[in-house]
Amino acid sequence: MKKLLFTLLMVFVAGSCMAMSKSKIRKSARFLTDRMAYELDLTVQQYDDCYEINYDFIRAANYIMDDVVYGYRDAIYQYYRLLDDRNDDMRFVLSYYQYSKFIASDYFYRPIYSTGSKWALRIYTTYSNHNFYFFDAPSHFKIYDGGHSRIHFSTGFYTDRYRGFDHYTDHHHIMGSQMFGHNLKNDFGTNLKERNQPIVYNNYKNPNQNNRTQDERYRDVSGNKNSPQINNRNQPQQNTQPQQNTTTRRQGTTTTGTRGNRSGSTSTTTQSNTSSSTSTRSSSSSSSRSTGTTTSGRRGGR
Repeated sequence: MKKLLFTLLMVFVAGSCMAMSKSKIRKSARFLTDRMAYELDLTVQQYDDCYEINYDFIRAANYIMDDVVYGYRDAIYQYYRLLDDRNDDMRFVLSYYQYSKFIASDYFYRPIYSTGSKWALRIYTTYSNHNFYFFDAPSHFKIYDGGHSRIHFSTGFYTDRYRGFDHYTDHHHIMGSQMFGHNLKNDFGTNLKERNQPIVYNNYKNPNQNNRTQDERYRDVSGNKNSPQINNRNQPQQNTQPQQNTTTRRQGTTTTGTRGNRSGSTSTTTQSNTSSSTSTRSSSSSSSRSTGTTTSGRRGGR
């Protein structure tokens, strides 16, 4: 009985520390990117690239967040290194103006925080309607799986994708900055510890902000001029296949007709030539007969 209770306890502890599922990571990355598109006026390509960057970051951070919540120093520093890489990738995707707004919003720039024994995305407290999206899902929402992450591109996959942009060049890293201590306190509290110290959760709580997505009408006034391109991209297209087939058939008919016209033209020409030749011969014969008759008449008259 004791063994059974101990086993159940271990399963419960393991379950409480279990990392997020891949589907939840995708949903979180999409929600965060959707709000970035809403506030930063992202283009279609920026929208897809930002989704990749957010997905890679949340997926990588997901495996260390339990230790971050516990306050282990090495895990927290590893988290901020991942965050700096993510923000650096964002710098190459966003324009100077967009990135300035990005840094000014904690729920974009420092998206994860902890409270008590849990961690969450700040964007979920800023926008409390978690089932509402301004935009359709990214084009590769269900298939992207980290192919453009820093694991495969140490200097960043997005470095040269937006060469025409005026990119942000000021200091943007959190690690080593003058604000690091302040940001750390607001993200995860001040109870940093080494691995051999007991677990003590921090008590930092991110204040909820006004929810701006309860009203469906906000979808129509998002302010993103690229909204139609993003939303219409994944919409099912009208069934134009029969028309295409009809067009193809018509084209085929036209082609066949053209070919037929060509052969028909040749045939007609041949028939015309034959008729013309026959007509000429007939005409010649008639002329000859007529001439003969006339000659004969003349002869007879003579």
